[in-house]
Amino acid sequence: MLTQERQNLIENYVNQHGLCQVGDLCQLTTTSESTIRRDLNQLEEKGLLKRVHGGAQSVKKFAHDVSQHIRFSLNHEEKVLLARYAAEHYVHENDYIFMDAGTSVYEMVPFLADIPGITVVTNGLETALGALNHGINTLLLGGRVKSDTHAAVGQAAIEQLESMNFAASFVGTNGLDERGKLTTPDPEEAAIKKLEIKQAQQAYVLADISKIGERNFAVFADVSQVIVITPELNARHKQLLPTKINLEEVKG
Repeated sequence: MLTQERQNLIENYVNQHGLCQVGDLCQLTTTSESTIRRDLNQLEEKGLLKRVHGGAQSVKKFAHDVSQHIRFSLNHEEKVLLARYAAEHYVHENDYIFMDAGTSVYEMVPFLADIPGITVVTNGLETALGALNHGINTLLLGGRVKSDTHAAVGQAAIEQLESMNFAASFVGTNGLDERGKLTTPDPEEAAIKKLEIKQAQQAYVLADISKIGERNFAVFADVSQVIVITPELNARHKQLLPTKINLEEVKG
């Protein structure tokens, strides 16, 4: 396969899926990881995609939600770092907390297991199963379950959420832009996120570096409403954020 043909195939695949792993592209093109990484570097230099740890992301705005198996594997170390920090600093004995279907939020589960008396409410299937497996009292919202993110959404989930209050909510995001808007591709998931923030005494958004400067279709909050938890940011990433933001940077 010629280089241009292979790179066109990669670009189309990334745009179609929104986010993908190097291994997926190796299978797609029947080439080595080193070749794919070289292609991704060249495509990024041309502005045709964005490199992320372990793969590539579409630069086309308002991308669709990414399938769950890819979301869990990308930027995993950063997500665990943020999750540990959030659990250790903002979850307390006997708290009722809401955890949405974000993959960074999911990584909090093992760090919650030793906190006595907590109750986790979630609309994420993996989060619910993980919490149960760790012996945590767990409530799963009902509703339509999305096939890509495995999140329960819709009116049934909203009505249940409206009847609850939380000490803290932990929120995932697909984008945090320079205007301070937090966004996600799907309005139904945005509705859940907006309400989980409203029903909590304090809401925390866990955002790995790949989310900084990104913008998706549905706005669910402004940074003035939440505390944003990120890894340490360099000067370039900080320039992509609003000047007024409740930001906590976690050292690795």
